[in-house]
Amino acid sequence: FGSSHFGSRIQSRKFKPPSRLVAMGCGSSKPAAAALAARALAAQPAPAAQQDKNLLAEAKPEEAKPTTSLKIQIASAHGLRSADLIGNKSDVYVEVEIEGKSDSKVTTAVVTGTASKKEGAGENDKNSIDVDLQFVGELKGYVAGDKILFTVKDKDFLNSDDFLGKATVTDGGFGGKLVLEGAGEGFQAHLMVQLGDGFGMEEAKKVAEAAAASMAAAASSLVAAAKLAASSDA
Repeated sequence: FGSSHFGSRIQSRKFKPPSRLVAMGCGSSKPAAAALAARALAAQPAPAAQQDKNLLAEAKPEEAKPTTSLKIQIASAHGLRSADLIGNKSDVYVEVEIEGKSDSKVTTAVVTGTASKKEGAGENDKNSIDVDLQFVGELKGYVAGDKILFTVKDKDFLNSDDFLGKATVTDGGFGGKLVLEGAGEGFQAHLMVQLGDGFGMEEAKKVAEAAAASMAAAASSLVAAAKLAASSDA
């Protein structure tokens, strides 16, 4: 054979095309191709239904606590200071609301009371005001554990209303004597109230009257004992 024929055979062997298996990704390249396919599958988004299910599981809200209307009764207010210098009186009313729920607010009617010396009071005790309010209402949107705010004020038709005391209750079944904070130096003010289904205002009033009578009796006993001691010394 000539030199040109021999050279063409060498060139044919040198540039022999890859085998069919290699061209199809088999052989040594098969593991790498499988890894790429697995990565591509993992990168694909989950079906829409599965995505929605996952989102609902993550964003599931807490169960809302049931709300109700809480019955409230305010029988009376006691031991209040006089906010009006003229007449030594106060035009008393009470605001009640659930903390953080201003639309729940209810307000009693205004009742005017004049300061006077209470039976059995000591010489240093200040004149104070007692008023019957006889209020019945409802606090809407109440949830067990809510804070209930009581604010007692003096209605002023010319200036801003005067503050007479406040109290907070967290027991939706509270009933009885509710002591007021900020009533003024030397004043021990309180409300007689009932929340929920309790014994009612008439019973609350009786409790207040019984307490006042007991205090008066105790004071009278002290006075009598003091007089007896003085006569014995004489």
